[in-house]
Amino acid sequence: MPSHPLGFDSVALRATITLADGRHDQLAQRFYANLFASNPELRDLFPASMETQRSRLVSALIRIVGSAENREDLVAYLEGLGRDHRKFGVITEHYAPLGSALVLAFRQELGEQWTERHEKAWIQAYDTMAMIMAESAERDAVISPAWWDAEVVFHRRLLDDLAIIQARPHTDYPYRPGQYAYVMSPRRPKMWRAYSMASAPRDDGLVEFHVRAVGAGWVSSALVWRTEAGDVLRLGAPQGFDLANPRSERDLLCIAGGVGIAPILSGLQELEQRLDGRRVHVFYAGRDRDSLYALPHLESIGVRYRRLTVVPVVSPDGPEDRSPDLMGNIVSAYGDWREHDVYLAGPTRMVQAALDRLREQQIPEEQIVCDDYGTW
Repeated sequence: MPSHPLGFDSVALRATITLADGRHDQLAQRFYANLFASNPELRDLFPASMETQRSRLVSALIRIVGSAENREDLVAYLEGLGRDHRKFGVITEHYAPLGSALVLAFRQELGEQWTERHEKAWIQAYDTMAMIMAESAERDAVISPAWWDAEVVFHRRLLDDLAIIQARPHTDYPYRPGQYAYVMSPRRPKMWRAYSMASAPRDDGLVEFHVRAVGAGWVSSALVWRTEAGDVLRLGAPQGFDLANPRSERDLLCIAGGVGIAPILSGLQELEQRLDGRRVHVFYAGRDRDSLYALPHLESIGVRYRRLTVVPVVSPDGPEDRSPDLMGNIVSAYGDWREHDVYLAGPTRMVQAALDRLREQQIPEEQIVCDDYGTW
């Protein structure tokens, strides 16, 4: 069995995720049931509804196992998780019961398929992951708060289901263009949802978010329809990719749909401000022209930042939104992107369709970024 740089038995870890395929939600339900049964005081750290929390747990496990062979990426992800979990009130002493609940959930769900090797692999892996996360959180506690309070100073609904919100954090909020933050509304206590910053860091300290109310989304609906100036939001630590990374010299390909344009706007503002010499192509998809709400802003930036090319992608009239499939086809037909850094944000189906076409062009994976907002 080959050794892993972090001591992981990657084969056994992947096998358990595969064995649990189709039962991920049941696995997550068992995890939280075990956790709260043995540590009922931890229930207060979580919202009343656990559906989103269960989904995040599964996404994080899949992400961790999928990155097990890439030490640098995995450590960076775990360190980010450790810092982010401070906003929930997680402390070092909580990691042991979390690990016990997770291993027990796997054992219960997989039954006779669960082997001694699987158990040993998860215990060893979890101990290492917990150590990385806890140490990162402890380092972060020395220099940063667990969350930032930010007062809403501007709220405007551009569309019936879409709002622009500007908030001023009470203390300095250091982030980079392209990053995102988990946001909690006072009207939805303990419910955190991820939103990308839509503006580059500003001298006046304002942070802008673009929020679309989705389905039965409790947080998004509260932010779009029930938020007003004077409300105080909570912001988690900034996370994710620095879209305006000055260390890269490659041109940029940005692919966005809906409010996925927000982090791209943030990056473009910074590139424009520092007169960056890279060329940027932005493909921006929507069901119809009205849904491309940020197009005037993009065009305004393009007037000043002449190295920007914007390509709107609108679905033809019909009962279904075909823009995700159109996006992939148009991007692949437009040119050769192998020498570009690629950033994708937006609806999952659109991102996946574009990714499939880009991989057909054999673009190196290390040049492609799409934040998944995953967390435990």
